[in-house]
Amino acid sequence: MPRYALPFVIIVLFAVAAPVGAQPEHKLPKEFAQRADVTVAVVPATAKWGETVAVKVTVTPKPGAWTYPAFPTDSTQSARNMLELSSPGDLIFIGGVADPQTKWKMKDRQGGVGLDQYTDQSITWEFKAVVSPTAKAGAKSVVLDGVDLQVCDERNCIPAGGKKLPPAVFQVEAGASDRVIPQDLASALLRIQTPTDIVRAAAATVTAALPEVLNVAAQPSTGAPSKTGNRKTAKSADAYTEEMNGYAANIVRAEGVSDAGTGATNTGLWAFVATAALWGLISLVTPCVFPMIPITVSIFLKQAHGSFGERLKLAGVYSLTIISVLGVSAFALLKFMAWLSTQPATNGLLALLFVVLALSLFGMYEISLPNVIQKRLQAKQSKGGVVGTIFGALAFTVISFTCVAPFLGGFAGISAGNDSGGSLISLPTTKEIAGGLAFATAFAAPFFILALVPGLMKALPRSGGWLDSVKVVMGFLELAAALKFLRNAELGLSPTPSYFTYDMVLGGWIAISVACGLYLLNIYRLPHDEEKPNIGVPRLLFALMFLGLALYLSPGLFKGHDGKPQRPSGTVYAWVESFLLPEASKDEAWSTDLKATVAASRVSGRPIFMDFTGVMCTNCKYNEHSVFPLPTVRDELENFEKVQLYTDYLPAAAYTADPGLRARKAEAQINGDFQNAVFKGIQLPLYAVLIPQADGKLKIVGVYDEGKINDPAKFAAFLKDTQEKAKK
Repeated sequence: MPRYALPFVIIVLFAVAAPVGAQPEHKLPKEFAQRADVTVAVVPATAKWGETVAVKVTVTPKPGAWTYPAFPTDSTQSARNMLELSSPGDLIFIGGVADPQTKWKMKDRQGGVGLDQYTDQSITWEFKAVVSPTAKAGAKSVVLDGVDLQVCDERNCIPAGGKKLPPAVFQVEAGASDRVIPQDLASALLRIQTPTDIVRAAAATVTAALPEVLNVAAQPSTGAPSKTGNRKTAKSADAYTEEMNGYAANIVRAEGVSDAGTGATNTGLWAFVATAALWGLISLVTPCVFPMIPITVSIFLKQAHGSFGERLKLAGVYSLTIISVLGVSAFALLKFMAWLSTQPATNGLLALLFVVLALSLFGMYEISLPNVIQKRLQAKQSKGGVVGTIFGALAFTVISFTCVAPFLGGFAGISAGNDSGGSLISLPTTKEIAGGLAFATAFAAPFFILALVPGLMKALPRSGGWLDSVKVVMGFLELAAALKFLRNAELGLSPTPSYFTYDMVLGGWIAISVACGLYLLNIYRLPHDEEKPNIGVPRLLFALMFLGLALYLSPGLFKGHDGKPQRPSGTVYAWVESFLLPEASKDEAWSTDLKATVAASRVSGRPIFMDFTGVMCTNCKYNEHSVFPLPTVRDELENFEKVQLYTDYLPAAAYTADPGLRARKAEAQINGDFQNAVFKGIQLPLYAVLIPQADGKLKIVGVYDEGKINDPAKFAAFLKDTQEKAKK
């Protein structure tokens, strides 16, 4: 061989070897290959630009091995395969992913709680894809980077990510095709670039289908979403924050649309204040409070020695002390309850507190202040005058808190259901301050009024055995509240509750209603009750109310022929259902991804219906279960691309794979920040309609002026009106 030939041969060998070395290595892990075979096929194997193909991934477990579904029926099953749409390239994956129809086997879950689905037979998952109009003609191989499989045997489970799987091999042919499906091509183009731009760029390659594709992009889509079409992959907090901040910076308002919608805020504030005052007045008719009203007023009268001015001063000091102490407590609960209500630990502690209080009210034991504190307060109170009055008010407020706490906590809990997850460092709102003051002022008002007009005390009913009955009824109500808080706690810990399910808690409420009704009828007595052979008419009416409520709610425990729970008609059941947060599968017509919804709106031409909601939001549940399904409302909503932005934490069903509670809460917090930045508030629910603009901005054309929808016809008219605005 000549001397100059050796370098030439080396150069040629490197030139030949370089492309081989540059190819990615697709080799199943040895342990995986010992347990299962995997094949990936593109059908048809040869396709032209814009045509739709199927990518089939087949896993065949070997004897003694098995694999899992990607979307098990029980969402708490952690053993599963991960299947998502792979990144666009020569193939653009579209639609959703679903498990094939097969007869799944069941096995005991590790840990012994529940059963897992699995199969030891060959199984094939199918992905829909479109050949990219920009792909070069020739042989292609596509890596399925959205697929993460696992196969198991009695010893181990072995994963195999997409880069380890065989690539999807197929042949791209040049030229226009008459087999292009316009809807599929439009969906594919949407995944890789703004539709108008990419259609123009690809016009030369899809000429035969271009008119239809443009027509599809201009018309609303009528196809039903696939099983997982609206499920999404969790994003990092930084990436999602940047995405939502980008949308917030590019939102504009149509003429006449303000930050706060159409201005019903004041109406809502006054209704909230009135409700807070009502709860404060109800708290007075409790065993810890009611007997103390005449006693306290009598003390004022004695100390005043007949002087009206002195009575006014002492009553004012006493009432202001109560308002200060109880008002701060009420404000603190209203301020932080929205945040606390999303914390599983807090809900668990509140449930325990309510159980302890309930058992005390049933007469099992008594809760009282330590003797040292009682003696000090009594010593200060005995001095009389302004100082004694202040300490007397402090002692009364602390002692009565056993009975007042359930009403204050209940009011704060219901109010929290209509706000977002909240922030511990946000400034107090007018609503929170006014609500706390209204509750405390209503509670303290009788002491002040009766001190000024002592003659009114004759109209008060006398204390007696009826207060013991009130204590027991309160105990039942506190048990009902404990079940509600336990359900909240488990909802925060588990995507699908196993213990405090909706049916279980509803059944508990029915049992409590029956027990309360029977108690009021004197069917049984408790330790502190007096023996009374007769009952009064009011007591009989209350007993019938509780027993009637139990009968009315009972159908909700049974399923109809369609397998869905029966829903007794009427507002009472609608409220109970929404308050207990019913379990509901993810409605695939609703997205939880604003970016995907905006993209879909640009293709379909539909306006965007944006729903700020929450897992713990009572009014949200009421609207979603009692208003949205109404025919007039449902028909109007069909004309929108719909997105729900959760602000406490997202349901696990919103994702292809549950990223964990921390990630779901982080995304919800970003949604709440987005709502506050755009709409200057965090109230729930909040409904807005937007339309994408040609310059990339989003225009708000309407914001609904109610949270809880009290007039469905008005809401349907709002939807219709915003559709007309979107067309202009």
